[in-house]
Amino acid sequence: MDEVVNTQAVTQPAGSEALSTQAVVTPTQPGEKTDPALLLQSLKEEREKRRIAEQERDEALQSKQTSEDVFSDEGKAIVDKYVKPLEKEIESLREQNALKDVHAVYPALKDLSGEFESFRQEYPRHKLENVAKLFLSEKGLLDAPRKGLEKVTGGPRVAVSTEMTAEDKKNLRTNNPRKYEDMLKKGLI
Repeated sequence: MDEVVNTQAVTQPAGSEALSTQAVVTPTQPGEKTDPALLLQSLKEEREKRRIAEQERDEALQSKQTSEDVFSDEGKAIVDKYVKPLEKEIESLREQNALKDVHAVYPALKDLSGEFESFRQEYPRHKLENVAKLFLSEKGLLDAPRKGLEKVTGGPRVAVSTEMTAEDKKNLRTNNPRKYEDMLKKGLI
């Protein structure tokens, strides 16, 4: 990195013994004297150029990966005739298998399968088991309470008495008679 150096001649006053010239070296950082607004503008321009370059790169990659360029006419026909139907069949078999597993875990879903299918359409990206739990809990058919809910608190508790017990009164009378007299006068005891 090149370092910018300012040199200035410094002279001593006329009445001093030796007149000598000394060079004072003060290093400065690159961009130190540049206006901050100009630096910000340059930064924004550089970011914009980078964004445009990345966008062009992504578009070029996407255009290379299109299926039209990869397959010939015969290859496209084979994909349409054999591969796509097989992919759909595999997906439907996976869905049936998952549905069978959910029915095994939650047998109450078998009776409400029509309602469950319409409910499932509302949550297409969720796991099938989570949708089943939600459906059963909304219908009130889920046996176990859901985890994370608050525990039941409270119940029959005896309220703490604010009155002093006979033992406390006796202790106060013997150890602190003045306070005992004040409390008697105020009617607290």
